[in-house]
Amino acid sequence: MQHPRTSAMTGLLAAGCALGVVALALKAGEGTHSALDTALSTTTGFLFLLAGAVAHVRRPANPIGVLIALAGVALFLEDLQFAHDPVLYTIAVPLRAASSPVIAHLVLAFPHGRLRSRWERLLVAAAYLVVLGSGVVGLLVDDDPRDLLALRPGSGAFADRALELAATAISAGVVVVLLYRWLSGRLPQRRLLSPVVVIALAGAVTSGAGTALGDAHPLSDPLLQAYRILFCLWPLAFLAGVLRARVGNAEMIRLLLERDGTGLAALVQDDEVWKDSRSIDALNAAAGLVLDNQRLTAELEQRLAEVRASRARLVAAGDEERRRLERDLHDGAQQRLVSVVLLLRMAARRSGAELPPEIRAVLTGAVDELQTAITELRELARGIRPAILTEAGLVPAVRSLADRIPMEVALTVGTVPRLDAAVEATAYFVTSEALTNALKHARTDRADVRIEVAGAELRVAVTDAGVGGADVEGGTGLAGLRDRVQALGGELDVAGGPGGTTVTAVIPLAS
Repeated sequence: MQHPRTSAMTGLLAAGCALGVVALALKAGEGTHSALDTALSTTTGFLFLLAGAVAHVRRPANPIGVLIALAGVALFLEDLQFAHDPVLYTIAVPLRAASSPVIAHLVLAFPHGRLRSRWERLLVAAAYLVVLGSGVVGLLVDDDPRDLLALRPGSGAFADRALELAATAISAGVVVVLLYRWLSGRLPQRRLLSPVVVIALAGAVTSGAGTALGDAHPLSDPLLQAYRILFCLWPLAFLAGVLRARVGNAEMIRLLLERDGTGLAALVQDDEVWKDSRSIDALNAAAGLVLDNQRLTAELEQRLAEVRASRARLVAAGDEERRRLERDLHDGAQQRLVSVVLLLRMAARRSGAELPPEIRAVLTGAVDELQTAITELRELARGIRPAILTEAGLVPAVRSLADRIPMEVALTVGTVPRLDAAVEATAYFVTSEALTNALKHARTDRADVRIEVAGAELRVAVTDAGVGGADVEGGTGLAGLRDRVQALGGELDVAGGPGGTTVTAVIPLAS
């Protein structure tokens, strides 16, 4: 089913073409119009019809095409006043200035196709009422014998003068509104309105100057001819605005960089720029890309947060398991071994000289082996998670580690309060692993450890002056620590070279 606006446009174009042919024949046969005047007026009418048709095809949802074509039809209706037939002439008298209100309506509604402010609606309504009302009055007082409805012939001059003054006032109001809209509009709107404003101002200046100089002045006729030429170009200005109403590449790039669906939605509603069917399609596609990108980004951030939370839970669970294992070793196996040592020593003392020397030597060796096992078990428990770390905190635990390790360790500590257990454990194990690597591989007898709280981060740096070569991907120790640090939202960096190696961990205090 054909859209009602398309049906109206088809009817306007058919009527306009028929009226255009009739108007051309009437003007050519009337004899008082020059060939240039006839050609310009006819061309102007057909250009309005052509511009309206293109505007409707390009922007079918916008009524601006119908208004442009209606201006062409109104221009041809005005020329019916040159008909010799009394009936046609009587019909044409009220329409002698029919194009004026239509063009005023077109200018104020361009390019979005509707009147937006109350003042615009009042101005257009006044234009239709004054022009058509004056036309009806002129019909009743016209002294032309072809006027079949003249009641008081001879008073037409007064009606023509009133119509001229009213049309001048309305034209001035339209020009003021047009200028205000151009000055207050944004760059895309100015770009669309510029051709219409330029031709409107130039036409107003030439027409006003020609009228002011009077018919006797030698410049009057050239100025009026210039006005006719400019008026002929006016439909092309409207057509240029319609054709330029599309999404510009720079504007599209800016919108995509903003990645903001609300910005796109606001511009879709800006009829001055985006009410073009192809632009709407492009903008809808761009908006879809932006919104899809936002949705995918939000989903990715949510999943990333879930992964980080899961890794943090794993670290916390691992630390809790370390603490449980350290307690079990200390309270279980270690205590049992100590009890066995005490029992063996008690048995050796009570037996005294009754035991053969070889059995006494076996008991003494068993006690020594058990003592060594207790020492190793204690070191194992301390490596899993030293009790001092839980009881006293990070700094005392690192000091204890530095005292036990067989190399010189220079410890520099800022103001470090008690921190979250997972943060303290991670920082301790980074320090322990870095010092162990320096002891095993760096071929150096000195290392520097720096621990400080900077803002909302804990920074731990271990530097040695060894041969370098440490690589976070080279073994499971540093790689595992990096995963542990990243699970808390931090970063582990290893910078090594011939002059030594620095292991740096930055851990957020609130993960």
